[in-house]
Amino acid sequence: MTSDPLAKLRTAFQRRAARDRAALIKGLAEGDAAQVERIAHGLAGSAGLFGFSDVSEAALAIDEGFATGRGLDADAADRLIARLEALDGSSRNLC
Repeated sequence: MTSDPLAKLRTAFQRRAARDRAALIKGLAEGDAAQVERIAHGLAGSAGLFGFSDVSEAALAIDEGFATGRGLDADAADRLIARLEALDGSSRNLC
């Protein structure tokens, strides 16, 4: 048994983040700014709750771009994708 009360939720978040990564890549490829914004906004709020501050910060950079009217920052999107990919790799090590 683990002493981490959030372990199961953290693992579920990591699985969701892998799906979000795929949806983010698809949204970017299709030019679907609304989808990119929705995913980034959700990750900005939830990733930090589970201790993934690097993902939260990358998502927040995208979210703030949309909120301030600057639009999508491609470099920020690349950073978020890379951090989600790293997160997906670390989830494989949890089993």
